[in-house]
Amino acid sequence: MKLKIGLIGLDTSHVEIFTRLLYEDANGIFRNAKVVVGYPSPSEDIELSVSRVEKYTSILKKQYGVKIVPSIEMVAKAADAIFITVLDGRKHLDIFKQLIIYEKPIFIDKPFTITTDDAQKIFALSEKHNTPVMSSSALRYSHSLTTLMKQNLDKPTSVYLNGPLPFIKHIPYYFWYGIHMIEMLVTIFGPNYRHLHVQGNKFNDVITAEWEDGQFGIIRGAHVWHSKFEAIIHYPNKTVHLPIYRDECSYYALLLEKIILFCTSGESPVPKEETLSIIHFIEQANKDITSMNPISSTYWDNT
Repeated sequence: MKLKIGLIGLDTSHVEIFTRLLYEDANGIFRNAKVVVGYPSPSEDIELSVSRVEKYTSILKKQYGVKIVPSIEMVAKAADAIFITVLDGRKHLDIFKQLIIYEKPIFIDKPFTITTDDAQKIFALSEKHNTPVMSSSALRYSHSLTTLMKQNLDKPTSVYLNGPLPFIKHIPYYFWYGIHMIEMLVTIFGPNYRHLHVQGNKFNDVITAEWEDGQFGIIRGAHVWHSKFEAIIHYPNKTVHLPIYRDECSYYALLLEKIILFCTSGESPVPKEETLSIIHFIEQANKDITSMNPISSTYWDNT
């Protein structure tokens, strides 16, 4: 018996990637899971959502035989596990509230929420209504990073991350793409950062954060999208360069493997404290960028 997965939100490339990985790997690690149902749920005020939803809905229906339904309720009833893949994090708490009565595992795609308050409410509802929940950026499970962390090296003293940092209207600053590199920092250092600072111009932003043990994390992100995530990790006696963009194994496949295990076990591999720390970190970074010289207003509009 296959694990039947339902998707709520068909406005992100992740729905096509997840569905394809499950569909094309029928004899591999995903052979017992399949996307069977989906509900589009676009956000009318986000141009990217509106422009993508028809494309991905059509791909899922025509290429992979996914049944497209007109309601969240119909997805929940037809699926064993649910992915909230709506790209608009503002909607995630409301969707989660509608799903808790079904007591089924729920994966929430990035961003988990766009406020710490919403994140805390989701976890409280999860515990109260016996509804397992998991959220993660795929970059947490990049092969380079997970391989390095399994080596049990000394604590790193500092980490430099480089990657894309585009913004879109209505998704506050770093909740769109900054979350990927911020999640990597929290994966490496843990949730207990002390303070952070942001500098930016119309080309790049730099986020510097210090952790409780004196470790420093630096993120440099370009506002023009590219796929070249990479990390330089300093240890007391060595430095390691991780060109994540060269990894042969897809970080989406590695993330999906963790999600499927979560859906069958009900146990999230991502600690709640780390997810809450990531959301809080992004909130603080967003406040810092808006309090500095408001050069950001020349390239991004959060109205």
